[in-house]
Amino acid sequence: MRLTYMDRATYRQKADAQVIERLRAEFGDFYLVPEGGSNALALRGCRELVDEISVDFDVICCPCGTGGTLAGIASGLRGPQHALGFSVLKGGSFLNDDVASLQVDALGTTTENWSIEQDFHFGGYAKRTDDLRDFMSDFERRHGIALEWIYVAKMMYGLFTLIDAGQFDDGAVIVAVITG
Repeated sequence: MRLTYMDRATYRQKADAQVIERLRAEFGDFYLVPEGGSNALALRGCRELVDEISVDFDVICCPCGTGGTLAGIASGLRGPQHALGFSVLKGGSFLNDDVASLQVDALGTTTENWSIEQDFHFGGYAKRTDDLRDFMSDFERRHGIALEWIYVAKMMYGLFTLIDAGQFDDGAVIVAVITG
């Protein structure tokens, strides 16, 4: 692998043909890993994650930045199982369309067994508040696990909040995917 710097203005145009051609001219034939690794191949890999879980569950949760993990996990669910994503992006409602598009590209269709929580981004990507810091400290003290704060802590905070609010059926088995 060869990693190269791309300024912010160019990065915003990373999918434009001119940018890709400029990279091809510099590096020759290459494989461009999409942002977040989200593409049809990623969905296949994330789909396999479901089969590795050895307990029966009702809901599986994961953080969402680009939606690829959620799209793949949802494609591997069986029966009434539900995948719940937690957006780490302020204004991340576009992720609903992105997850659907990823599924159509990989599967030819969209599954109806997923949703995305939009209220636990703590100000946006790579942002955090005192409430999130306090939650992380308490979680580590109680469970001996330090949560990664850009993705995982936001998901766990959201999950605990929803549990406390009674958003899940009594006795529901919930799996939280720790992605980082």
